[in-house]
Amino acid sequence: MKKVTVNYLALMIATAFVAGGCNGLKKMADNANSIGRSITPNPLEMHAGKVPVSITVTFPAKYFDKKAYLVCTPSVKSETTSDETKMKPATLQGEKVKDNNTVIPFKAGGSYTYQDTIDYSDPYRRSDLMLSLKATKGSETVDVADIKIGDGINVTPLLVEEGLKVDNGTVGQTADSKGSARTVEAKIAKPTASYETKDLTMYYPMQKAALDKKEQKKADVATFVSNVQAAANDANTKIKSIEVASYASPDGPTDMNENLVDGRGKAGEKFAKETLKKVEGTSDIITRQTTQAEDWEGFKKEAEASDLKDKDLILRVLSMYSDPDVREREIKNISAAYNGLKTSVLPKLRRSEIKAVLETKEKTEAELIDLAKNDKDKLSQDEALYTSTLENLDVDTKIALLNDYTAKYPNDWRGFNNLGVNYIKNNDLNNAKTALESAKAVDANQSAIYNNLGVIDLANGDTNAAKEDLSKAKNLGSDEAGYNLGVINIREGEYAKAVANFGQTPTFNKSLAELLNKNTSGASSTIDAVESEDGWVDYLKAIVAAKNNNEDGVISNLKSAFKKNADLKEYAKLDVEFIRYFEEDSFKAIVD
Repeated sequence: MKKVTVNYLALMIATAFVAGGCNGLKKMADNANSIGRSITPNPLEMHAGKVPVSITVTFPAKYFDKKAYLVCTPSVKSETTSDETKMKPATLQGEKVKDNNTVIPFKAGGSYTYQDTIDYSDPYRRSDLMLSLKATKGSETVDVADIKIGDGINVTPLLVEEGLKVDNGTVGQTADSKGSARTVEAKIAKPTASYETKDLTMYYPMQKAALDKKEQKKADVATFVSNVQAAANDANTKIKSIEVASYASPDGPTDMNENLVDGRGKAGEKFAKETLKKVEGTSDIITRQTTQAEDWEGFKKEAEASDLKDKDLILRVLSMYSDPDVREREIKNISAAYNGLKTSVLPKLRRSEIKAVLETKEKTEAELIDLAKNDKDKLSQDEALYTSTLENLDVDTKIALLNDYTAKYPNDWRGFNNLGVNYIKNNDLNNAKTALESAKAVDANQSAIYNNLGVIDLANGDTNAAKEDLSKAKNLGSDEAGYNLGVINIREGEYAKAVANFGQTPTFNKSLAELLNKNTSGASSTIDAVESEDGWVDYLKAIVAAKNNNEDGVISNLKSAFKKNADLKEYAKLDVEFIRYFEEDSFKAIVD
């Protein structure tokens, strides 16, 4: 009987012990609502592809069992998919537990701040941040609570990709968009009307104003007539003028030379008209120029170009004396030199110069594009390079045109640079880099080249190389390179650097960087100055309004954004920038 009594007492003690333990854990579970919890920031935010999580849990006085463990496990559960990410657990303990975890006193209560970082992925843009609490005491375990403590993740930094499209188009884009950036073509002015001169020089015997027959039949005459005739037959060319200028050598009396110039002028004009009489449209535009009686300028030019032994002495005479008679006398005194002049210089001054000025008409954009596609050899150098920049010309034709251009003009960096840009647009990064390296070999001081190499680096996922090339481009004065560096800064969460790199020009991404850098007023001013009909501009204005607690601004700007791009409704539904308005009738009315 005694033995039975002892066993019964032991059982009662054991049961009381277990019941007491369970009651302690049950009390923690029953009072779970008294646990304070907060997250910073709220909602969570994504920066540089990561989501920092900071959760503070506060336990009231006389809540935490002195001998219990409490395991806290946060998790993120997608609202749109079955995705879930559990974070590392944290263990807390009561004050009588002999272990090395954070202690929560029973009498005073206490708090614990949990910190972790998770990778962001799209399913979690609209999600629940959950906190699972599981208490253990001895061999007993109780689920204390499964608490929702946060809604969604703010991913506004991702709008940098949309900003690329809004600001300047998206090029060099890989599957994950990390190659997106601004390329830079060399600026090419539109070719205007161009002018070309076809020359024919006819020589006269000394002291004669008539051309001899041999001179009239020389090969140069036939070539000149052929060139003028070709211009007359070319629909894109106009014969602007044909001018005849006649001269005499500065030897002999002045009055004689005046008569020679006049006679040669008449003879030259007559010869031009007779020679070109079969070329339509030329007879009325042949004119005779007035020239000086003695061609001292021509004399000086021919003397300088000659190999006369005493030419320096002759040139000194010309510089010392301006009177033509004195000049002639002093030069004749240099007898040896004068004999050379009579055979090598003076005969070249007894002449008529016939100049045909040809005007090549300015081609229309349609004409340039047609030639680029069908007959690119008819494009001049300037026309070919300019045509390669036209928006209405397809990329493949531009590449063909620029390959031809760089073969013809291998010393022009602009052709290789623009070829590289078009290869980037075609996502042919290997050929793009080859072209840009060729451009750099021609001229290593062009900012556009380094900017475009930086774009390729980004597309290849080499951010460090991209920063190096883009920094070189920026140092050489490229605003586009600064913009591209700003895009990288946003992606890496360095928003102050981004604001600085974007410079003074108002763009979507500059406004975004200012917003992320907590400069809401600056972001508002910048986005208001962006001229674009893209719905994303209004969408960013709505976010700025939300930061300013301006409900009317949120609704009006979202309405405008949806009118321009209806797909933004679905994006807004999941955007926790507008979480405070999710249950508002005005918000529901425009997103549903």
